[in-house]
Amino acid sequence: MKRYGLGILLPALWLTASAQPNIEIGGLIVDQTVSRVGHLFYQDLISGWEPPDPNVTISVNERPDIFAGNIIWIEINDDIVFQDRVGTRPSGIEEKAQAARALLESYIQRNKDALHGLEVY
Repeated sequence: MKRYGLGILLPALWLTASAQPNIEIGGLIVDQTVSRVGHLFYQDLISGWEPPDPNVTISVNERPDIFAGNIIWIEINDDIVFQDRVGTRPSGIEEKAQAARALLESYIQRNKDALHGLEVY
């Protein structure tokens, strides 16, 4: 009997989920780093920081590179805003994260100002 109930419930849930429109959630900072140093960078970046715009999604990404150090880049709504190489040691990570945060804040403010200038009153 439970098998039949599950057989009816799963298709009903699938139909409900597929009928919903695609929903985007803004104001997220997504950690897609893979190394210890990358995670430290992410923690230093978000530590005590509230994103200045709830309509953006920020993604912190990392790609391992054994020859030149890992590459970290940050995307805002699919635009690469920051990119830098980080070594395998945590020295200097906090400074890089603070520089990245300043760059992100500047980028977001410039885009807000540009969009505000396009509004029709």
